[in-house]
Amino acid sequence: MDSIRYYVVQVDERYYQGEIDLLSFTDDEEQAFAFTDIEAANQLANEVKGIVLTREVSYMELEDFSAQYLVEYEALPKEERDTIESFCRNLSIGMLD
Repeated sequence: MDSIRYYVVQVDERYYQGEIDLLSFTDDEEQAFAFTDIEAANQLANEVKGIVLTREVSYMELEDFSAQYLVEYEALPKEERDTIESFCRNLSIGMLD
C-alpha cells in the first residue's frame, strides 16, 4: 500500500472539525478531522445528518508535507520554537501519567 485511506464527514458544504460538541465545522476540507475508522465516521455522519467522503494521501505527499512543515518550523523565532517544544514535552509527560 503506497497510501493511507481516511474519511471526512461533510454536512452541506462544511466538514466536521473534530471538536467534542459535534457542532464544530470548518469550510476547509484540509482542516477537517480525518477518521481512519469508517465505522466511526459513519456513526458520526448519521448523528449529524452528513455524509462520509473517502480520501487518500500517498506516503510521498506526506513526506513532502513533513519537509515543508520542517522548513516552516525552523523559520519560526527561537522563542516560539521553545514554547512549542515545551508544550510537546509536557503533553508527552501527561500522556505517560
